[in-house]
Amino acid sequence: TQTYFKMKYFIVILAAVVLAQAQDDWKIKSANEVNDIRRECHKEHPFNEELQKHEEVLRFPDEDVVRNYEVCVFTKWGVFDPETGFKKDRLVRQFEPVLKREEIDEIIGRCADKNEQGSPVDVWVYRFQQCVSRSEIPPNFLKIIGKL
Repeated sequence: TQTYFKMKYFIVILAAVVLAQAQDDWKIKSANEVNDIRRECHKEHPFNEELQKHEEVLRFPDEDVVRNYEVCVFTKWGVFDPETGFKKDRLVRQFEPVLKREEIDEIIGRCADKNEQGSPVDVWVYRFQQCVSRSEIPPNFLKIIGKL
């Protein structure tokens, strides 16, 4: 009977692992997919010529259209949920080709707060983007995705 209980315990653990993996079928986005998301969000939140110049270097001013655009991008990208926040594991996986995993993990861990301040969603996302923009992620990520 002890073997029976061990087997039963093993099956429960295996089922939990399979279920957890099934719930997160998100995949790393290619450069084309990221740029398609950016284009979609630009249709919803168009940038003027000045903002387009800022986007070329992924350094955005604090403006309503920018914050709403960023919410759109991060949400459609699947790395942010307005209810639960940033999905750190997905962000780390997405940026792995850009820097060493440990560096990315540290940057995302520092920047992806839980919105303890109770900020509106757009301010929360903008805060994250500003934090990440001070790291080595944006220039290296731009090499992969290119300009729109």
